[in-house]
Formats: sequence, structure tokens, C-alpha cells
Amino acid sequence: MELSTFELLVKRIAPVTDPVADPVGAAVARRVVQGYFLTLSNLETANLAYQLEFFISRPNPADPNRSLFDQADAIYDIAGANLNLKLYGDSSTTRFRTSFTIPAGQTASFQLLPKPALFFAPVPQLEVRGYVVLSLPPIFDLNSFSFKAQTNRPARVLLNPEMRGTFFPNDFPAPPPAGLDGDFDQINYPLAIASGKGLNTLDPEPTFFPGLISTNPAAIATLKAELIAKLAVAPNELSKIQALIEFGDLVKANPLASPSEFSSLIASLVVPT
Repeated sequence: MELSTFELLVKRIAPVTDPVADPVGAAVARRVVQGYFLTLSNLETANLAYQLEFFISRPNPADPNRSLFDQADAIYDIAGANLNLKLYGDSSTTRFRTSFTIPAGQTASFQLLPKPALFFAPVPQLEVRGYVVLSLPPIFDLNSFSFKAQTNRPARVLLNPEMRGTFFPNDFPAPPPAGLDGDFDQINYPLAIASGKGLNTLDPEPTFFPGLISTNPAAIATLKAELIAKLAVAPNELSKIQALIEFGDLVKANPLASPSEFSSLIASLVVPT
């Protein structure tokens, strides 16, 4: 489902001016750091894995400050420490994606944030906007050698997307004058949900089988072994789920004609570590 728009910023709100010649202009040349926040509740009685896709406007001309590639961190937590998520995508794409699991009846906080190193740039220029899509992707099952739907009916979910930002002092990261606090302010505002309501249902993406010409049991066994070996570097179950969902993306985007092509996709899969 189309969820909401989003906009990431690390940018000054006014041009930098000389503090002596233009003290008023210099005082307002603060920088804003803005990120996307999503509170998501799994209202079902089963654990579910969700995928978020971020579609950005294509920079013209190409500009790294208008892309999420190497510029943003995806983070989520349920009731503990923040967990970093793999944000898939590259410098040439306008589609970025990540995924995470939420246990039955639990609520997670997801954040898409500018990388902290950008906060310290003298003249930061990050400005990325687009829209967000939420889905219940099928997950690859080794036993059936298929991408299986997670549920056989729509899943209920509560959603609350918002933007949150912090205004940093003009001369950040320099310390404030003695006896004064830093000139920090915060903003947050809710985003309109495309469906117009907070309680939504997600239709699970259906089960599908890889389009392999050969169904030779020996070839399938070899491919299973290759995928198991690839997933062995995953440090936890979350990383493995992320990799399997991304694997489904690779397979859907690359129609298969032979086991060797399937093997190539396994080799190209990036497993979060």
C-alpha cells in the first residue's frame, strides 16, 4: 500500500552571512536535520515481516545530495535497543528498500535518518523527497523452494507516519558561548496517510515459484546448498529475513531460465552483517 510522502533534510534554512556585517542574517542561518519516523503496530496473532520501499525523485542532473544512497540510515526498535537495517539501493536507482519483523501484537518504531556525518558539513545540502510503500512480501522457503505468502488473509496494521527535525546552531559544532545553551529547537508534524486512516489492512503478496526451466532434484539441491551457505554469514534472524526478502526482489526483477542464472542471483545477494 502507498503509505505517505517523506522528505529528508540536512540543510541551512538561510544563506550564511558575515556575523559582523549582517548579524541578523547570521543568526538565522541555522541548519535543519529532518528525518522520517513511522510507528507501526502488528495487530495480528502471527509474527510478520514488513517491507518499506522509498521511491525518490530522480536527480537531474545526478546529485548525491538528492539520493538516499550512502546518505541515510534505516533504524528500528520495538522495546529495546535500536537496530540498524540494511537499506538496499545504489547510486543509479530511485527505489530503496528495507525490511524488518514485528512480533504478534507488538509495536515498532522505524526511522529513516540522514547519516550523522552530514550534520557537520560546513554547507550541508542533503534534500531528498519521495513516497513510501509498505507491503507484506513473500519469504523464500527452502523446503518448497518457493517464495511463500506470509498469511492467507489481509493483515491489520496501525500506522502513524511523521517528520521530525532538529534545528542546529548557526556555528555547529562549535560549543556555545560560556554560560549559554546551544541554540537547538525541534519540530515534528504528522504526515497524511494515503488511505486516510490509521487502521489499515495489508494484502499479503502471493506465493510464487522461481521460473526455473530445470526442476532436476540434484540441481535444486545444489542451489539450496548455495543459498544456505550465503545466509550463513547473517548474524541474526533479522538479517536472514532481510536477505530472503531482498532475494525475492532479485528473482522477481530477473526472470530465470536456468539454474545457473539462479545461482548467479544467489552470488549477487548482499546479506546484512
